[in-house]
Amino acid sequence: MGVRAVRLVLLLLAGLVAGAVLALGYLAYAYTRGLPDLSQLDRLRLTATSTLYARDGSLLAQIASVEEGRAIHRSLVRLKEVSPAALAALVFSEDRRYYQHYGVDPVRLLGALYAILRGDLQGGSTITTQVIKNTLLKELAQARSLERKLKEWALALELERRYTKAEILEMYLNVVPWGGNAVGLKGAAEAYFGKDPAALSLAEGLYLASLVPAPNARYGDLKGVRARMRLLLDQMVAEGWVSREVAEAAWREPLVPRGWEARYDGEGNLLEARLVDPEARLLGEMEVSLAPHFVLEVRRFLEARFGREKVYGEGGLRVYTTLDPAMQRAAEAAARGARLPEGADLALVGLDPETGEVLALVGGVRREGDEYNRATRALRNPGSAVKPFVYATAFEEGWTQATLVPDRPLEFPDPSQKDGVWRPKNFSGTFLNREISVRYALDLSLNLPAVYTAQAIGVEKVARKLSQAGFAVRYPTLAIAIGGASITPVDLAAAYAAFANGGYRVTPLYVLRVEDARGQVLYQGVPERRPLFSPQAAYQAWDLLKGYVYDLGERGLAKGARIPGRVVGGKTGTTNEARDLWFAGVTRGLAAVVWVGRDDNQPLRMGGREPSSSVVNPPIWRAFVAEALRGRPTGDFPPPSGLVKARMDLLSGLASAQGVEAWFPQDRLPLAPAPPESVAPPPPTPASPGLEAPPVQPSPEPPTPPEETP
Repeated sequence: MGVRAVRLVLLLLAGLVAGAVLALGYLAYAYTRGLPDLSQLDRLRLTATSTLYARDGSLLAQIASVEEGRAIHRSLVRLKEVSPAALAALVFSEDRRYYQHYGVDPVRLLGALYAILRGDLQGGSTITTQVIKNTLLKELAQARSLERKLKEWALALELERRYTKAEILEMYLNVVPWGGNAVGLKGAAEAYFGKDPAALSLAEGLYLASLVPAPNARYGDLKGVRARMRLLLDQMVAEGWVSREVAEAAWREPLVPRGWEARYDGEGNLLEARLVDPEARLLGEMEVSLAPHFVLEVRRFLEARFGREKVYGEGGLRVYTTLDPAMQRAAEAAARGARLPEGADLALVGLDPETGEVLALVGGVRREGDEYNRATRALRNPGSAVKPFVYATAFEEGWTQATLVPDRPLEFPDPSQKDGVWRPKNFSGTFLNREISVRYALDLSLNLPAVYTAQAIGVEKVARKLSQAGFAVRYPTLAIAIGGASITPVDLAAAYAAFANGGYRVTPLYVLRVEDARGQVLYQGVPERRPLFSPQAAYQAWDLLKGYVYDLGERGLAKGARIPGRVVGGKTGTTNEARDLWFAGVTRGLAAVVWVGRDDNQPLRMGGREPSSSVVNPPIWRAFVAEALRGRPTGDFPPPSGLVKARMDLLSGLASAQGVEAWFPQDRLPLAPAPPESVAPPPPTPASPGLEAPPVQPSPEPPTPPEETP
């Protein structure tokens, strides 16, 4: 070939190269002139899993965010929250020259250009370009196109100009998909190993790094991933990233991702591997480690407070709750060990009587995955558990525990009854046909004295007080004095707290604080206390509750609630046909309620008979409270000023050196008994205004206290 021909060939080649360069330049211009603004990264909203913590900081539950209609397992992580070993494994595997290049690795770029000339549009990827691909160019992430590559390279250069290497690496750790529904390193660490990124080993970091290019396919090939890990370890040793000793120790680690069963020899060789549960790595919409019904209540609170879009569309919330894990475990153990009537379920709740913080909550025990929270949703009649509120209202009107109240039959018009007359009765069907002290009336859980009390002080006043306490009162009728109102278990515990904290009804509190992913406080829980009774009235009612537990010794209806070394007060409640069984009690550090009943509100049966709350509920309550408060302070609540202690005869209410100790206003102490020579038969007690007391024959005093029911 002559010189002239060579020149023509060279000119032709130069023209072709120039044309190719111009063509590539034009394509680059065409594809990159409408690039996204990198300032969008500053405003980028990454959906993230919301995390719920117990009061001791332990993990309670996770609520997944939602992207494109599916639950996403992603929690934002900072570089300082990742183990150095796992970070080294990821950087080495994905972009080992990350700290030397400026967004585009020249070595990889040449390889990518060569691949493009061969028709393969893969290669050239760096950590920086992966950030671009999974954020600003997410709609092109799955496209193998020259357009995507050119846009990635152009944006990567600008990204490196605006952000530090550490900031870009942190972005990468939070946006890379890791298979299943795990996005970001924290989600991957939890999905595959149940760990926090700070606890990842070098071997676990290499495993996760090996998944990145094709996570779903590689998850199902543990043998292939192990081969990739071996190659990476040898390369890390060769390039001085780790020592041979560290590499071999990582190789010998018996790595078993979630969903796999695997067996290794002592040299790290995989002998056997079987994928037994491919779904094990997936995070459900809500993952709960403790107290499922409590978590459901917290989720309801979050949705109501922040809206579903914030909770699920953005997520990333850190929710610090009031739950005490030790108390919750005690509650769940007591619930599991409970002996319940046929077909019955239960609710158990314990809260701090000073603040209303819910420390433990069981919403049911019968069915796995049951989302019906009986502790907060079961609005039921409380039976005789309402009586302390009736008597506390009377104490505010000047009554005392020694005030006499009739235990006689009564009747009054009621169109809802069969014959137009309501005739309340005691559970036993008997009565003493005499006046007895308020304290003895509660000890025996008699219905008639409670009705007389409500009538005497004004049923409207009682209805108002019950409404303030949290009861749902439909009509101010005398039936509310013995259970004719409704309340949930958690609200009854909040109401009983008033007897221990000086007279305040507390609002149940589930959440102490909510932060967003950046640590900004979005909500700060504040205890709410509303005055319900005067301190003096509340303390006298607390004294009544103690009497109910201790006064009658082994004949007492609440003897099963006694806890050695603790001062306990409480009240049982049994409604008509034993549809609802209750025990509400208070001790230092805890107001707690146990409810037992059927979801269909049918009468309860136990061994073919109607069960009593005094038999079923106090043992459950005691099992919970004794364990929940183990090692915590004991002792009684101190009395307020203006009250003094005196002894009274339970039946007559008169002062008696041999009687029970009780607290009284200092100006209303029990009367001394009359001298023997002046004793005369007491005159008949007229019926209270508006009530008609029919003539009756007296019943003998019962040798043991009867059960209670409206």
